[in-house]
Amino acid sequence: MSDVVSELRKAGKSCCGCFACCNACPQGAIGMGTDDRGLCSSFVDSSACVDCGLCVDKCPQIRTDRSNDPDPRCYAFMADDATVEASSSGGAFKVLADWMLSRGGYVCGVVYDEDMDARYVMTKDREIVERMRKSKYVFSEMVDVYEQVDKALKSGDEVLFVGCPCQVAAVKLFVKDQSNLYTVDLLCAGLPAKGIYRRYLDELSAEKKVVNLSFRESDLPYGTLVVDYEDGTRKTVFKDPYFQGFLRNLFKSEACLNCVYAPTPRVGDLTIGDLWQYDKILFDVDAPYGISCVTVNNDRGEGLFKVLSEKASFLREIPLSFAKRFNRFNEVRSGNPGSERFYYLLGRGYSVSKALDLVLNSKYDVAVTGFWRVLNYGGDLSYYALYNVLSDMGLEPLMVESCNPAATGTVTGPSRMITKYPEFSRAPWYPNKERQKEVNLRVKNILVGSDQVWNPRLLSPEGLKTYTLDFAQPWRNTVAYAPSFGSLTYEDDSPGKAEHIELIKKIRHVSVRELSGVDICAEFGVEAKHVLDPVMLCDQRHYMALIDRATMGFPRKYMVAFVRHINVHMDPMAMSRHLGMQAISIGGPELDYNKAVDYPLFNVGNVENWLKAIYLSDFVLTDSYHCTAVAIYFKKPFISVYGRMAEANGRGRMSSLLSVLGLEDRLFKTTEDAIKAGAPKKEIDYDAVEEKLSSFRAECLEWLKGSLEI
Repeated sequence: MSDVVSELRKAGKSCCGCFACCNACPQGAIGMGTDDRGLCSSFVDSSACVDCGLCVDKCPQIRTDRSNDPDPRCYAFMADDATVEASSSGGAFKVLADWMLSRGGYVCGVVYDEDMDARYVMTKDREIVERMRKSKYVFSEMVDVYEQVDKALKSGDEVLFVGCPCQVAAVKLFVKDQSNLYTVDLLCAGLPAKGIYRRYLDELSAEKKVVNLSFRESDLPYGTLVVDYEDGTRKTVFKDPYFQGFLRNLFKSEACLNCVYAPTPRVGDLTIGDLWQYDKILFDVDAPYGISCVTVNNDRGEGLFKVLSEKASFLREIPLSFAKRFNRFNEVRSGNPGSERFYYLLGRGYSVSKALDLVLNSKYDVAVTGFWRVLNYGGDLSYYALYNVLSDMGLEPLMVESCNPAATGTVTGPSRMITKYPEFSRAPWYPNKERQKEVNLRVKNILVGSDQVWNPRLLSPEGLKTYTLDFAQPWRNTVAYAPSFGSLTYEDDSPGKAEHIELIKKIRHVSVRELSGVDICAEFGVEAKHVLDPVMLCDQRHYMALIDRATMGFPRKYMVAFVRHINVHMDPMAMSRHLGMQAISIGGPELDYNKAVDYPLFNVGNVENWLKAIYLSDFVLTDSYHCTAVAIYFKKPFISVYGRMAEANGRGRMSSLLSVLGLEDRLFKTTEDAIKAGAPKKEIDYDAVEEKLSSFRAECLEWLKGSLEI
């Protein structure tokens, strides 16, 4: 016989946190803990377990009860006005509890303890039973109530147990004699994570102690939380974020999302809950404080129903199908895709209330658009860097792509990266500009990032307009961080030039990657700041995370040649001979690898392998701007060559970066020129470079922070 945790795993089921196994184990080998999502689940001390199987026999997730009526009669019920007004819905619990107490029996239900944890207690005390009233949308702990119920039943006492269906099932499995046990299961929406509730409670009690929470006040709108404090003060939270998160299934367990006890047959003798949308079937009834839904599930339930009928101010049979339409009678309830983002935000240090606000309202701090999905290692890395720079500032980025009327769903991540942006950080495809403008309602800032996003020779007119933020509303803060025109001058005389210039003028905060970009913007009457590419700003831990995911291995000592353009200017073999070092030549993802070259050329396939190749190398030869930047970032000896690129376009991008750092002597037309000049073996003073780089980096980060509304 195996233990309960192993059996649940084998069955593909999850623990519901009912504590039955903990109480059943004679060896004390089972405990209940919370996982990293704050969800309660059992664990087994294998050294103490004797494989007796009692825990398995008492588990309601494994030993499911389906013996009740699969098609029970269903009723709408209301008690008297005073009872209903003080209840969450129609007052069914109060009527049944009063009946049991009048018979001298026990009522078992949930109350808040001194620490504001929700716990099951068994009592004959009317004051304690009063505390059981009203819905409590928190995790309710069974702990030691099983033994109390079993002891009372063995003594001949009657017990009315009211709880979630899985808990009712657990009690029925645990007790040996059910002849005096009356069970009522609730139309439950699931149990939330205890850990999330406790964190939210800490937020509510930051300044003073909370002594009561009420999620259902009859005179307040649904979704309002009323908090009572020890000093007698009260706080009312309309549209309470915790309650909204509960309703949206953001922090519930798999056992609740796939509840085996939600469908009929129900497990209790009677089922009670809210009759939602009652006005769609009870046209002649006015129930401002709510009305109960009741199903009679077995013969014992008939007796309980008679108690209700004798105290009803309103009682009418309704189709079960109506109740099923608006209540939780289905086994599977979809989880919320926002749950992943919610827990991500908590991991980043957000409060529960702030994380819920961001998730429930689809809010972000900054929308980022640009070349974040290009077939280019450097471009992909630049936006990965920008994303993490913004994240490290404590901001939440949303990656936005230009419109595509043929695409649907969420925009996919970069195809050349193993590492993907989380789905919640990628906006959907927008079919047109009007739809794309909804981004303005979700963010505080809209930012276009780096690379040649302002090069009119490279982009379609629509792409150019997107990357000049034509979808931004005038009232939304806009920022351009390190875009490039791809040239020393604005080389375009098309009709779209004037519109492009006007869009640049509308951006509130403009920076550019090259010094030439500052001059181009000045011609348009725009003041632009010269800044570093985001690759140079990113914290190294983010690059190490990429490298850790790389799939290729590299030799102990080698030089890497990253080739963007196959031509005579790149001669990895000549450099290899000059340095006496093995050469590993890597091509860009867009190269034609069938084209004949004089040296082996490898396709590493993704950014992670590309970055690892540079990081582990002992020397770098490249004709790539971003490879040059990465080589400098990792303090590698390097030579950059520009070949046929003219100063007016490609060469200018590299010379702008190198001149700022005092590394102009590392740039040559060809590999042969560099070797003739003796540059490859000339040591780079990276202390001096780092001094300039760190100063400029701080300046760029300060500009970026100052440009964003945070």
